[in-house]
Amino acid sequence: MKKTLLYGLAVIVTLALASCAFAARISPDVAKLLDSRQINCWVEGELLGDIVLGSRGSIQFIYLDEAMSLAIRDDHTLAPWVDDMNQYYGSAGTNKKALFVVQLESNKPWNVEISKFKVGNYSPKMEDILSPSWRNPIGSLASGEKGQFAFVVPITELKSGTEIMVGYGDDLVKWRVPK
Repeated sequence: MKKTLLYGLAVIVTLALASCAFAARISPDVAKLLDSRQINCWVEGELLGDIVLGSRGSIQFIYLDEAMSLAIRDDHTLAPWVDDMNQYYGSAGTNKKALFVVQLESNKPWNVEISKFKVGNYSPKMEDILSPSWRNPIGSLASGEKGQFAFVVPITELKSGTEIMVGYGDDLVKWRVPK
């Protein structure tokens, strides 16, 4: 128990330091857009104040609309995976759909199922994933693995200014759709 607690605290401190360094590089305009378009979810974690302990993993969702896509294209201060996933914005697969890019990281072995992802009332299907299958972290992940993918949901799930739930399984986060 003590070892798990120390490991959890070490991970959180590392993430906090990395976030500070990461945030220091981001331009204020991109940071403002990202603030309203990023959703962070911890899967199966136990909240202890501002600390999450024992989570199976973390998921970072970024909603890519036109404003965010242009900001990523013009300002390469975000993580390389975000820039890479931006290639799917405006592709044929996004017609009348909303694009989300996701990075997940496992803290424990995790069998990631696409049907457990949620955006509003919608759970994506395999055909909603735009990134190539060899890159997608769907299936069995060992501890410490990371993966990214891009998926779409019907645009009808995102009504400007409304609050919807986004996340994985029962671990959902309230998010306000940008105007």
